[in-house]
Amino acid sequence: MNDLTLLADEQSSGLTAIDIGIIAVYALGTIVLGWYYGRKQETTSEYFTGSGHMNPILIGVSLFATLLSTITYLSLPGEVIGKGPGYLANYLGLPVVYIVVAYVLLPVYMKNKVTSAYELLEVKLGLSIRLLGAVMFLTLRLVWMSLLLYLTGKALTTMLGLEESYIPAVVAVTGLVAITYTSLGGLRAVVITDLMQTILLFGGALLVIATITWQMGGFSWFPTEWDQNWDTQPLISFDPSTRITFLGSFLSMSLWYIATSGGDQVSVQRFMSTTDVKAARKSFAIQLCVSVTVGVTLTLVGFSLLVYFQSFPEALPSDMNLKSTADDIFPHMISYHLPVGISGLVVSAMFAAAMSSIDSGVNSITAVVLTDFLDRFDVAPKSEKSHVLFARGLAVTVGVI
Repeated sequence: MNDLTLLADEQSSGLTAIDIGIIAVYALGTIVLGWYYGRKQETTSEYFTGSGHMNPILIGVSLFATLLSTITYLSLPGEVIGKGPGYLANYLGLPVVYIVVAYVLLPVYMKNKVTSAYELLEVKLGLSIRLLGAVMFLTLRLVWMSLLLYLTGKALTTMLGLEESYIPAVVAVTGLVAITYTSLGGLRAVVITDLMQTILLFGGALLVIATITWQMGGFSWFPTEWDQNWDTQPLISFDPSTRITFLGSFLSMSLWYIATSGGDQVSVQRFMSTTDVKAARKSFAIQLCVSVTVGVTLTLVGFSLLVYFQSFPEALPSDMNLKSTADDIFPHMISYHLPVGISGLVVSAMFAAAMSSIDSGVNSITAVVLTDFLDRFDVAPKSEKSHVLFARGLAVTVGVI
């Protein structure tokens, strides 16, 4: 068994040219898709919502990919390694979330087909509240995308074996690719690339599990008892030093999902791209199912990594351990303990996770700026062709910002 592990280490001392080539091919493929879907777009309705006739399954997958960032993808296995699988209690709140969103919020939105989620605020509460909602969304998403790009750049430079001084270059490349296919292809390109990105995310996690299972000669990594490395997680606690409780997990996930699904343009815009409330409910159900599936899979990744490095502690650098630096274990595994080619696919998955969040942010911010500000005050061009070209230029501007 040690021979197998050492062999893997000798063969993979970082990402190879093949791995980097796989990442490059994926990035080029997304740009080609953006060009393909942008050829026949003649209206902003098509550009922002796919004319309201998009496949609910694709929309559901896109909703998932949008809200799963590189940070989440890397941190969930680390959470399991260093703290335990208690965060799975988050998913207990999803039935409640589905009922509230699908049967309380979605009927309202689908009855009033809008491009921007904040148009409805003006109808009920006036223009000033609409603009306030739009500005809050713009601030949130711009800061979120900036932070996401930086942390993605930091993670990728580590896995590529580059100095931190290369972070701006990695950020520039990631942002450039996402902005290019998003500005060219609009929501249709975003949704299709989100599907590709979800497949990569899920496939990358499965490849890590399969590699560890092969190297350990079976599923001995699956836990049969609570590991000593994990924290305890009570049902409820009034001690402020308690990091997490089951009740806290349930409430935080439930409130976050309901607020995001009902008040964030990223989510609402996708619901608007479906034909009716039934299709929107189907999209939301798909989103929740994919979220649980990928979340459980990343939990299994955490289980496998924990036992793998407990079995072979010599495979970890001296400055890393399974408790205080648990979040660094997954990136280290990707770069140094996966076969050539598989590392490239998994890094592509993380690259994809970043782009799926950026493309959605850029597209949604563009929709809000155009609808809630420029169109509302008659600043944007009047003809549909000019409108689409203006929207594309605005998407590039948002991306650069």
